[in-house]
Amino acid sequence: MLKTTIQTFNDLDKWLSDNFYFEDGHVLAIKENPLEIIVGYNVKANYKANSERHILPFKVIPNKIHEWTFDKDVVNVCDDNYIECIEASEVENGICLDFSTPATFRLVADSFEIEEQELIKTTFKPWASETEMYLTTDLSEIPRPEFWKEKLSKYGHEILFRYYAGDERLPEQIPYPDYQGYYIQLADRINSTQEGIFLKHLKIENGKLSLSFENKDEELKYVWNDLTIVLANFPNAKINSGNCEFTGEKWKQYLIDKLLPTSE
Repeated sequence: MLKTTIQTFNDLDKWLSDNFYFEDGHVLAIKENPLEIIVGYNVKANYKANSERHILPFKVIPNKIHEWTFDKDVVNVCDDNYIECIEASEVENGICLDFSTPATFRLVADSFEIEEQELIKTTFKPWASETEMYLTTDLSEIPRPEFWKEKLSKYGHEILFRYYAGDERLPEQIPYPDYQGYYIQLADRINSTQEGIFLKHLKIENGKLSLSFENKDEELKYVWNDLTIVLANFPNAKINSGNCEFTGEKWKQYLIDKLLPTSE
């Protein structure tokens, strides 16, 4: 495996630049006494559930440590957790690696030994979001705001619409057909909240409706679950949640058994 010793800020920054500053990469492992850090990033990935994934890892070994601020109770170390980046910082003594995971920690040492490791071949673990959903369906007309109110009322939810931190808006007060950017909120929570379930995207194209909702109010879990059932009942619904894709029927089954897709 390729090994190199880095002793200057410029060489450290070049190594990081050559590896894209490990943006959306991983801190894969940390071994202490003596300290060794394994970092890596995806070199083959489409991020879909159960698809093939290749991670290029590097072992970083510091020589004569001046500063090490890692806190294992704050930072998660594994390939399931993505980091923002690793950057080089100029310091008075030695050279410095700054990790953003998004929690930040740093390592300052006189030099670093870098050893490229064997490619890690694995798959992306399936996961579904509890707060976001993207839907495409065979509809050539955008549902009117009244549609959501009527459907959710059948589940016992009295909803209204609002803009961020805004007052209540009845369905007939919502601009149609372009009402993306509005929130759905329970009538009795309008005055005590600023958000709700956010309509992020709403579009008709080539006879297909696409839309996206995000729940920004933890107290709306039951409203959210029932809203996703409404979406799953749309004709030929294709639902994307997390890195998984579901038909409408499979989504409704997932709500019951919480079993995620096991093949690509």
